[in-house]
Amino acid sequence: MINRIIKLNKEVLGLNRRNQEYVRPYNSPSSKAIADNKIYTKRVLKKELIQTPEVYKLIRTKKQLQFLDWDSLPKSFVIKPNQGTGGNGIIVFYGKKKGKMEWIRPNGTTMNQRDIILHIENILDGRFSMGAKNDIAIIEERVKTDSLLKQYSYKGVPDIRIICFNQVPVMAMLRLPTKRSNGTANLHSGAICTGIDIGTGITTYSMHNKPHTVFSDTYELIESTMDLKTNLPLSGIQIPSWNSLLEIALKCQKASGLGYIGVDIALDAEKGPVVFEVNARPGLGIQVANQAGLRWRLEKIKDVKIKSIKHGIRVAKNLFGGEIEESIEAISGRKVLNIVERIYIYDKSADLTKLEKYKETKRQLVKAYMDTGVLTSRIDSKLANRIGYLSAHKEFAKLGIPNKFENFSDAQEYIDKNEKSISESTQIKRLAKIVEEGVVKVRPVFDIPIKISDKIKITEFVSTESSDILQPIILGKADLTGYLIDTSNTF
Repeated sequence: MINRIIKLNKEVLGLNRRNQEYVRPYNSPSSKAIADNKIYTKRVLKKELIQTPEVYKLIRTKKQLQFLDWDSLPKSFVIKPNQGTGGNGIIVFYGKKKGKMEWIRPNGTTMNQRDIILHIENILDGRFSMGAKNDIAIIEERVKTDSLLKQYSYKGVPDIRIICFNQVPVMAMLRLPTKRSNGTANLHSGAICTGIDIGTGITTYSMHNKPHTVFSDTYELIESTMDLKTNLPLSGIQIPSWNSLLEIALKCQKASGLGYIGVDIALDAEKGPVVFEVNARPGLGIQVANQAGLRWRLEKIKDVKIKSIKHGIRVAKNLFGGEIEESIEAISGRKVLNIVERIYIYDKSADLTKLEKYKETKRQLVKAYMDTGVLTSRIDSKLANRIGYLSAHKEFAKLGIPNKFENFSDAQEYIDKNEKSISESTQIKRLAKIVEEGVVKVRPVFDIPIKISDKIKITEFVSTESSDILQPIILGKADLTGYLIDTSNTF
């Protein structure tokens, strides 16, 4: 049972429908054989230059255990069954007791050499594998977690699962280990699952599997981390290298041949993205964390012809991105702006006392760059001329202001001496000191009305002639109060 609230139940993908309409028709037996065998998966992905954790040892028989060189093992490593399911049989060791053959697990307990041998024997006997068939034990590298995600995880390695269908990333989540999950990112073991907005790579809702309930798959929504000294909010985390992760997921889909796939990717502090595994039957709990159903998304792209990986990513962002804006706005009360937005800028003839008449006033639609690194907003002088400030610039040119100053102090001294007389006799509101192309200059400032995100406001603009200006309008920190900036997107 999945305990959640999603607006339209018809959007939710159930287990039977997943298997009948997506897994069986789109995942061939040969592609499922690759996904179900971690060793095969590593070989296939290696050919595509996709990084996976380094393998230290492969244990195929119990006799091999008798000759295992324990001293050759690093202090931290992972043991997992080659054909395990649902994260079963995976044990993470992140340290070793000094002078002893005992390795430390994330929850603080230890396993000695004999304990590990017994666990590997259980793997070989097929205890954790599909169909209880004899299996192979993999001893592999433990990924060193990226510093950003490390602070949200209890000792283990968090990963990002991305579900792809028809070469389009459809839904994603961040899985965070907890004390109860023993360092693994498995939801059934108690890890936290946090939804990720496909368009931005920013986390949205979070949930975890409730312990000690009658039903095995009962989830509850949570807002912050667990088991850590400081509980951190889980919403609004920007996943690093988001576009690269989407690209890697689609490369894995192409390499494996799976039409419907879940790709689990970790972020290593040194190596960057590392693929843990590909899954031919990814679980459905991802819908709870995203508070959205998979079914309608899959139907939306079923017959779309995807030309390339970049095309698939664009389709995903256009169709399924944007959920983060609503959730972040609801939480913070602040509007989300893209790094580059289209805004309206009004002609100088606009009546500043009657805002309601702006719709009847001449205006231009222009691109504006959001730059929190500057205080006052800037406008390209050519654009200012087009909206009525040509005569103001001509008056400014007649003032005989020096072309450059040695430093800001000299520029400010000039402004203090001359600004009052200049602002009284011209259309210039005031003077401002800025750096243009490496030179300190004094430039005019105008009050210009703009419309951004359905809000009309009078904005102070420094007129600039710099060729380095990114867009004709730059909105500075003074005019971005009350907004959140999404640095991953444009309008």
